[in-house]
Amino acid sequence: MGYVVRMPKLGLEMDRGTLIEWRIDAGESVNEGDVIADIESEKTSAEVDSREDGVLRKTYLEPGETVEPGDPIGIVATNDEDISELEAQIEATAAESAAATAAESTKSTESTATASADSRAAADLKVSPRAKQRASELDVDLSTVDGSGPQGSITEADVERTAESGGSEATVRASPRAKRRASELDVDLSAVDGTGPDGAITEADIEDAAGGGGSGAASVYPSVREERELTGMRRTIADRLGESYREAVHVTEHREVDAEELLAAVDAAEVALDVDISLVDVLVRVLSETLDEHPAFNATFEDNVHRIYDQQHVCLAVDVEEGLIAPALRDVGTSSLAEIATERQELTERALSDAYTMDDLQGGTFTVTNLGVLGVESFDPIINPPQIAILGVNTLIEKPVRGPDDDVAFRQHLPLDLSFDHRIVDGADAARFLGTVADHLTNPWPLLPESVRTVRTEAGSDEIPSTHEGDGDVTLPQRGAVARTNGGVSGTVSAGSFEWTFDEPEDLGGSGRAPSPVDMLVGALSACLSASIGFQARKRDVPPDSVTVDVKGSPGEGPLESIDVTVSLDADADDETLDGIVTRGERTCYVERALGKNVDVSVGWERNE
Repeated sequence: MGYVVRMPKLGLEMDRGTLIEWRIDAGESVNEGDVIADIESEKTSAEVDSREDGVLRKTYLEPGETVEPGDPIGIVATNDEDISELEAQIEATAAESAAATAAESTKSTESTATASADSRAAADLKVSPRAKQRASELDVDLSTVDGSGPQGSITEADVERTAESGGSEATVRASPRAKRRASELDVDLSAVDGTGPDGAITEADIEDAAGGGGSGAASVYPSVREERELTGMRRTIADRLGESYREAVHVTEHREVDAEELLAAVDAAEVALDVDISLVDVLVRVLSETLDEHPAFNATFEDNVHRIYDQQHVCLAVDVEEGLIAPALRDVGTSSLAEIATERQELTERALSDAYTMDDLQGGTFTVTNLGVLGVESFDPIINPPQIAILGVNTLIEKPVRGPDDDVAFRQHLPLDLSFDHRIVDGADAARFLGTVADHLTNPWPLLPESVRTVRTEAGSDEIPSTHEGDGDVTLPQRGAVARTNGGVSGTVSAGSFEWTFDEPEDLGGSGRAPSPVDMLVGALSACLSASIGFQARKRDVPPDSVTVDVKGSPGEGPLESIDVTVSLDADADDETLDGIVTRGERTCYVERALGKNVDVSVGWERNE
C-alpha cells in the first residue's frame, strides 16, 4: 500500500530538515529498505529508507529545500496504485496551513484584507512550512507570491523576494544580494537581464549593468569568488552562537596554572594504565572534582530557571568538517581516569567519522574547548546554551620562575579561559572556580589512581609520600594481588611487598583465625571512606581531629546484601559543612563505586561525643 514519505525527526531538538539529494529519480523503482534520499538536520545527517517495495511516484522537495519534521517530501506506491487520496491529503494539509497563515496576515494588516479580486485563493496555494512562517514574519500576502518550487509551490526565498520588491516579484526576479547591490549602485532592476536560474538577476549582473557608471562604484569591490549560504549544521551553529551571545551575559576570566605536575601526571598515567592518556583526560578528572565543589556551574539556564545537576555530562568541543560540535562524556563523576580516556577517544572518533548520534550531542552540563592544539594562547569561549559556563584550554607556555635561592628555572604553564553567564554566577564565584581548578592541576595526584601515584613515587618525586613506615624497600600492590590457600579455605594474600592472611568461620570449614574475604571487603570500604572523607575535609580547611568509619555488613553469613555505615567526626565546622564533606567523601570512594548496585550502602554521620 502506498504511503507518504515524510521528513523524519532526528532528535528532540530538531526544528527543520534539509533535503541533500534524492538517491533515485521520480518514477524509479525501490525495494523495502533502499535509501530514497539523504537529509540533514541542524546537527546531523541521515538517510531516508523506503518502508516498502514500490515506485517513487512524486517528490515535493528539491535538493537544498528545508521543511519541518513530519512534512511530506514524496510518495512511494506501486505503478498501478491510485495515489489521488494521498495527494489530496497532502494538498488539504497545505491548504489549511496556508489559510491559517493568510488569516493571521489579515489580522496584522489592513492591506491584506483588501487583496485584489484576482488573487489566488489560499486553499489553492502550495507553500512550504518555512515559507509560511517567513510570510507571517514579513507580513507578506502569500496570494501575491509566485512560487518557484516543485509544482509551483512557494518557498521561503520566494517570500523574501516578494517582501524586498514590495510585491513586484512577478516582473523582477533577483537574489537578495543582487537587490542590495542594486541599491548600493543605484541600478534599475527592471533594466537588467538576469543570467541566473530561470532568468534571475545575480549580483554579478548588477555590477555588469553598472559598468563603472561614471562614479566608479562598481570597482569598489573585487569580483566575487563564490557565495556560500549558511545551511544545515553551519546555519545551526550560527543560530545557536548568536542566541548565546545575545541572551547570556558573557564574562571571561583568565588564569595561568603551573603545569609541571599535570604533565608529570599524564606521563605517569601513560605508564600505569593500559590506555592512552591525554592532558584533557586528566583535566576532565580535575574538572569533575571542581564541579563537585562548585555545583552552580554544573548547570543549565532555561525559562528563567537555574537547573543544577547531580551528574556531570562534560561536553568536549570537536572540530569536524561541517563545523564545531560538542558531544558529551556522560557522568564523569563516577568514571575512573582510564574510563574517561577510553570514552573520550571513542566519542571523538565517532564525531570525526560522522558516526555520532543526536544523543551524543544532548544533555551536556558543562563544556571544555581546547584551542591549545592549534597554538592559541588566549581566547574568549562562547557559552554552549543552555549551559552557563565553558572552559577554554590554551597552548602550553614555558616561562621563567624564580626559585627559593633566587635561581631561575623554566616551567610549563597552562593558560585557561572561563566564560560564564553573569546573570547566574558572579565574577567572584568564577574566580573561586578557577582557583579550585588551579589547585587541583598543580597537585593532581590525590585525584588519580593509586597505580599512577606509585609510578610517580618510584620515579623519585617528593610530592607523594610513601604510605609505608617500616624499614627496607617497599613495593606497592598497584591494584594487583595473589592469593594462595593451604588446601582448605584459609591462606595468604600477597600484594607488592605486603602479605596478610584470610580464613573462613569454623561452620564453613575454616579455623576462624583470620578475616574472611567479605570481612576484608568491608574493611576496604571502611578504609576508603575514612581516607576520602579526611581528604575532602582537608581541602576545605576543616581537618578533623579524627574520622571513625563504623561499617556493618548484612547478613552475617552468605552473600553480602547491605552495608550500614556510621561516620563519626570531630571537627570544628557547622553541620552543613560536615554533611557536604561526608557526601563528597562518599562520592569519591572508589570501593563504594566498585560495589555498584549489587550492595545497598547506607551512610550516615554524627559528631564525636
